[in-house]
Amino acid sequence: MSESQTVVNPLGTDRIGKLLRSFAIPGVISMVINSLYNMVDQVFIGQGVGMLGNGATNIIAPIATCAIALSSLFGDGLATYFSLQLGKGEPEKASKAVGNAVIAGTGVSILFTALVLIFLTPLCRIFGATDNILPYALEYGRIIALGFPFVIVGVIVNGVVRADGSPKYSMFSMMIGSVLNLFLDPLLIFVFDMGVSGAALATIFSQFISMVLNLAYLFRFKNIKLTRDSFRFRFSLAGMLASLGIASCLNTMTSTIISIVSNNMLTHYGALSVYGEDIPITVFGLCMKVSMLFFSIAMGISSASRPILGFNYGAEKYDRVKKTLYLTLGTTTVVMVAAWLIYQLFPLQLIRIFGSESALYEEFAVKCFRIYLLTNFLGGVQLCAGTLFQAIGKPAMATVVSLAKQVIFYVPAMLILAAILGLDGVLWAGPLAELLAFFLGGGLMIREVKGMGSNSLL
Repeated sequence: MSESQTVVNPLGTDRIGKLLRSFAIPGVISMVINSLYNMVDQVFIGQGVGMLGNGATNIIAPIATCAIALSSLFGDGLATYFSLQLGKGEPEKASKAVGNAVIAGTGVSILFTALVLIFLTPLCRIFGATDNILPYALEYGRIIALGFPFVIVGVIVNGVVRADGSPKYSMFSMMIGSVLNLFLDPLLIFVFDMGVSGAALATIFSQFISMVLNLAYLFRFKNIKLTRDSFRFRFSLAGMLASLGIASCLNTMTSTIISIVSNNMLTHYGALSVYGEDIPITVFGLCMKVSMLFFSIAMGISSASRPILGFNYGAEKYDRVKKTLYLTLGTTTVVMVAAWLIYQLFPLQLIRIFGSESALYEEFAVKCFRIYLLTNFLGGVQLCAGTLFQAIGKPAMATVVSLAKQVIFYVPAMLILAAILGLDGVLWAGPLAELLAFFLGGGLMIREVKGMGSNSLL
């Protein structure tokens, strides 16, 4: 592709605000829809099965998160590589990346599903399942695991659909699955009285439909053309995609690490408190789900900036990179502040969406939302910093920023504060880790922007 053909790409010429808006609106809807899959399950399970059913989905959620992490490994890596190559005028390399990402994702998803089904019982125990919750977790998890290939392959393709300039199609494929899940959940849970099994079946069928719609886009790319050679597997290329996506993968995977540590500590210290072992682990999981729903809005905006950042960095248009970053940072911060106000003002109303339980259950829920999410409004800075480093092809820096909050700061803080404060210490570790990650991510981002190009705006 000639230089003149590269310049006409709207990513390098259109107004930043217009580009970010066009990518962000469908991107936000896609991210919210993805977050709603498990959350919708929990709403109907809470109403139809009760607290133990919701506890079961919280046990399986970290395993499902691992599937999302694997999809990010190749999906976000593919989207980054795809945008960089288009910016450099190399569509052939971009097409080969798409084929290799689909093949790698398919193989990894099948292997992961098999391992989960074989080791599901010990995995549930590792993630903190109590004796009361375990039967529900196994019933739900055996079905959910069968849908992991649909999730992984579907998410991989969905990301590159956005990078190709079709965010509305990306949104449509995700929305169809979510609407279908919303319809099937009450049908299978209440009408057919299938309990948690019904919720799981509704989820995986919806994920299958979304995957099929995403795969259909492989025949209608705007900027590349897939050929048989595109699907010739190349280990070096797959490794490159994985290196670019490792930050997103680890960032998502750290949620699993957090779940292992926090669930077991919540169970242990909960048993020593008036709340017992089942209430803290259930409520904390619901708090995480609600916060992820709002965080997904900021994540959708940040993800929408990735192809704009990547293309213009590849084209050496650093002023456009900086303008995109500043606009994204400001928008995500507004979203996070608004979400924080909701957490602090309406915690009881949020938890009651999932059904009404005992007074102790609601008391702990209010405490959990107000303490654990106390500094959540700072989260946009770390999110944008990680996106920037990933988009410009610096996976090592992106990995450090992505790991900062949950692994580098949160786990040690939780272990130390829980030993001092007991159950409350698990909650107070959250705002402390958020604050430290804010300073680290913000500092690294400022340093990178100052050194970018010759005409720094800082």
